[in-house]
Amino acid sequence: MAQKRKKSQKKMRIEECSLKMQEHFQHLGIPSVEAYKEWCRAHNFSQGLDKSPRQRQDELYVMTRTQATKMMAKKKKDSNLRDILPKIYNQELRSEKLQNSVTRTISETFESSIAPKVLLKLLLYLEDNSDLLKETSYVQGIAALANHHESWIRSIETWKVKKHNRDRQFSELARHLLAAYEVPLFMDSVWFNGNVTHQNWFKHIGTGRNIRTALDIPIPLTKKMAHHFLTTPRHYTIEEALRWGQVHALGGDKYLADALRGTRLTETFSNDDFWINVIRFFIANPMLDVSHVNPIIDYIRHQKYENRRVFIERGVAREIGPAQPNFSMRGRMPETLLRQVEEWHGELGRESKDRELEWHGSEIGEFHLLEGSEEARNMKFWSIRELLSSDELIDESRILRHCVSTYARSCHTGRSSIWSMEIEDENGRRKILTIEVAPREKAIRQVRGRRNRLPTPKEKDLLGKWAEQEDLQLAGYI
Repeated sequence: MAQKRKKSQKKMRIEECSLKMQEHFQHLGIPSVEAYKEWCRAHNFSQGLDKSPRQRQDELYVMTRTQATKMMAKKKKDSNLRDILPKIYNQELRSEKLQNSVTRTISETFESSIAPKVLLKLLLYLEDNSDLLKETSYVQGIAALANHHESWIRSIETWKVKKHNRDRQFSELARHLLAAYEVPLFMDSVWFNGNVTHQNWFKHIGTGRNIRTALDIPIPLTKKMAHHFLTTPRHYTIEEALRWGQVHALGGDKYLADALRGTRLTETFSNDDFWINVIRFFIANPMLDVSHVNPIIDYIRHQKYENRRVFIERGVAREIGPAQPNFSMRGRMPETLLRQVEEWHGELGRESKDRELEWHGSEIGEFHLLEGSEEARNMKFWSIRELLSSDELIDESRILRHCVSTYARSCHTGRSSIWSMEIEDENGRRKILTIEVAPREKAIRQVRGRRNRLPTPKEKDLLGKWAEQEDLQLAGYI
């Protein structure tokens, strides 16, 4: 009886150990038990197909352990940065031969660096004195700091880590090298967006000068605007910070500043003399629900600045000027403007099919989720899929009563990608949300439901799962 119990315990230990090994090495691409037969065929081990589950399990354990040991040894070898950094710098090791994600990113960064020698020195010091090289996300920022080495006001050797948080470590490093005066935390993003102009603004403020006098500021800032610019929350971008400064200096609040994030006003600053009057209109009407800000801006831009395409005969189109090139905010009442926006949405839904555009899908994957069960009779199917024609955008606009159909050209040129969240249950299939993604940045930029409502907590949760699945950034204001 004892011998039988020992055999049973041994079998359980083998199965448990094998299962743990499979889970542990799954992210390395190591085969599962189900893949064992395919592995045998690929290696001409046809006899393995006739083995018992116990035999296959034991051999799989050995195979995964051996394969994983080799992979982990390679990754460990690559992760010894103190030894490997000079080899990358001297081009003795190329990125394609590196297994570790940090060393691979560093190798690619060296290839594009304009100050590789300084970058090597900086990386070696940070490897010994910080945690910043434990994540690939900081490598680009470190390389950008190295590119500005001629502006360093302090030696790297005098910098010491004060915080365990890596974001704070990077913030302190950037200010140690480039700032004698306080620089707001939201400006840390300039070292990761590749915009040299914005990086120069960081240095400008860090040397005690006013943002108003920085080169290439896209809009004129008053002293009050410049003051509020410096108070922008950390999660804002530089462009959003400029609008934050405008809004608060003119008497607006954070809710309006938040509503402007993700609109066209934080993508471009052309015609700002006009758009600042639109911002004043919103401030002068504080009871206007900020959910209307985005559709109103889209409507005004379309009426005042967008050319129209008119078909003069079958198959022959001509582009003419905007519908209202002299559009003005003077005397506008919120109720009248909202009615005009609503009528415009209706017209968009009735546009001729002759204007149809189609475009290729992005590289972002769809999302599918099943909730509930057949036994409980509460099954729900959630999906997020990309819209790939102006026809689909028009249908989306018509059903959800918003202006996403105006994004056809942006989608056609690849600047935007529009997605639709849908649910299917016993009541049929219906649209829930429209989602705008910036494909190049892989960022979810806007989310709106029917009549521009904001997403519910449940819908936000689903968006978060999709974002995690596809490695997308979810804008903080959503």
